[in-house]
Amino acid sequence: MPGDDLKAHAASNQDFYALLDLSPAANESEIRRAYRRTALKYHPDKIANPTDADIDKFHLLQIANDVLSDPAIRQLYDNAREARMRKQRERDQMDAAKRKMREDLEARERAGTATAQQGVKRSWGVPGGEEDAEAKLQREIERIAEDGRRRRREATDKMKRDLEEEQRKLQAEEEEARKAADRSSQRVDRSRDGGTNVPELERSVKVRWVREGQGADWDAESLKSLCAPFGAIDGAFVMKDKRARVEGKKGKVTYGLGVVVFKSIVSTQAAVLDGEKKILRKEGDWALVDSVTYSSGAAPDLGFSTAGQPEVSTAKTTTDATNEPFKTSAKPAFSFAGLKPGVPSSGKAPSFGSFPTAGGNAPKASSFNPSAASSTPSLQEITMMRLKNAQREKERKALEEQLVREDKAADAAEEAKSAGV
Repeated sequence: MPGDDLKAHAASNQDFYALLDLSPAANESEIRRAYRRTALKYHPDKIANPTDADIDKFHLLQIANDVLSDPAIRQLYDNAREARMRKQRERDQMDAAKRKMREDLEARERAGTATAQQGVKRSWGVPGGEEDAEAKLQREIERIAEDGRRRRREATDKMKRDLEEEQRKLQAEEEEARKAADRSSQRVDRSRDGGTNVPELERSVKVRWVREGQGADWDAESLKSLCAPFGAIDGAFVMKDKRARVEGKKGKVTYGLGVVVFKSIVSTQAAVLDGEKKILRKEGDWALVDSVTYSSGAAPDLGFSTAGQPEVSTAKTTTDATNEPFKTSAKPAFSFAGLKPGVPSSGKAPSFGSFPTAGGNAPKASSFNPSAASSTPSLQEITMMRLKNAQREKERKALEEQLVREDKAADAAEEAKSAGV
């Protein structure tokens, strides 16, 4: 199977990113352009007298393009590549430690030899002096060797202790995160203040930022101020900082991690979607933020459909003030048929005020599952989140079309340049 062949190539020791002169964060269009640009240099039809090395290089370029163009295979390759790089760094660190110990041992041996030689010189002319110098030199060599063995044992023990301490810290952080998730998943009844009984875990986001500069002093209040434009906030707390390696930087970078709980799941979705845009544009304090994600690990599920819930209609019709339908091509309309018994489908669409809320009138049990009302968003929230997703999909398609146009322009320029050559 071709997929099995690609999986085998995913474990290759060859650095496909370096082969195509790409960054590991390159997207699909960048990979495609880099492959075309590099393949032109080694294509058998473009070289007058191709050698076996040129043909092998061209074949390797094809394999690199196939592996990096398949998202699943590329993930396998990235995991294997990261594991190799991590092992290489560990070997380099161990080699550096061994090299330092060896240099210290050689320096001590040289110092011992020089001392012994001086003792021999001073003992000239003294009966038995040469034998005493030889014995002293031997004792010094044995002492230096024992000292080297002791240093190696100490270094090995220290590495074991550091590894055990790192494992204990990781287990403690995982336990703390699990307890925090358990606390945040507890349902809170907000029927009195107009909220819904959506679990806190689904109404919260995780914010990760760099603990440098202005971000060094960020706390729970700073996170509230950062996320306040998206909606009312129920609370916020800061978790333990983490250190991670960043490609292109020396040493580890310290990241802060906090959780912000909103009163509405709509605000949660807005924080994730609009927060990503602010991070890319580096707006204000968002330039320090590394990521903002759902605490539950996934976006809210808006695909369920039960009786009595509104559905988005694909028909581009609406009504005017006289309840007469007319055509429009600007915005899609929504069909609220079946929301409340007795409301004809051809009449005026009900307002958002007629939607069931935690403190308002809900549909009868025959058309709506009452057990789900305490753990799912309200109909207003579902509608708002669907509109937000539609807007994001429109922006994504526009960006995709722009990338396609840029790709075509780049390909045309490459072809024109090749034809000119």
